[in-house]
Amino acid sequence: MAEFVWLNDNLIPLDQARVSVNDRGFLYGDGLFETLRADDGRVLFLPEHLERLAASARAFRLPFPAAAPWEERLARLLTANGLGRGPARAKILLSRGVAAGLGLPPAARPTLVIWAQPYTPPSPAEYAAGWPVVIFPEGRSTFVGRHKSLNYLFYLAARQYALDRGAREALILAPDGLVSEGAATSLVYLRQGRYYTPASASALPGVTLAVLGRGLAARGLVLDTCPTTVAQLQEADGLWLANSLMGLMPVAAVNGMPMPLSAATAFLREVLADR
Repeated sequence: MAEFVWLNDNLIPLDQARVSVNDRGFLYGDGLFETLRADDGRVLFLPEHLERLAASARAFRLPFPAAAPWEERLARLLTANGLGRGPARAKILLSRGVAAGLGLPPAARPTLVIWAQPYTPPSPAEYAAGWPVVIFPEGRSTFVGRHKSLNYLFYLAARQYALDRGAREALILAPDGLVSEGAATSLVYLRQGRYYTPASASALPGVTLAVLGRGLAARGLVLDTCPTTVAQLQEADGLWLANSLMGLMPVAAVNGMPMPLSAATAFLREVLADR
């Protein structure tokens, strides 16, 4: 069947979608994106994703279409692509469009693209066994890391570094060696009965992390933010990768060192499911 996308205000076949080669998203990575999961046609955590996208748009002086009928557009897109049953992934991309000038010039018409495709989550066996991860050797320190930017090459290189070594995710470090996040994930770890996530000035504020934190708070627990070394991470009683597509994935090893697969996984998934 034909695949459809939203391009600005129009739902059109994918093979008819066109973006100018002068679009600053293509020229400079001058844009933002959000990746969302849908189950049986229902998009998860949409308000949190839109809030993060709007905050980043303000930071980079990008016009944000706040009045767009997001739920309606996503629903129509999922239906048009035959994705009303089972898991799917949707992506919202917002670029500055064609705009002349240096710096962050005003955009007369930003480019908005929304697409949706089938999504195959990790298998139950993968969730049970956990993923091995490795440390990416190139440190990162940039305020752009706090935003889901189209400048994504660093993270793709980090993920490829992991794949080349038989791992599934790369952990990103700050220049001082403290742990920041995963290439495409936030981190949660358990130590002495308390839940933590690494403190990092250049980490993306994870949507799944925020939802999990609220769920823990509703149960009288706290998700603390704490500066974290690799050694502290490896000494944790459990470590998880978190993002909106796959939810929570236990970590089985860090740089080849086995990690305990905590029984708290089931509890954390329950917290996230309750949202």
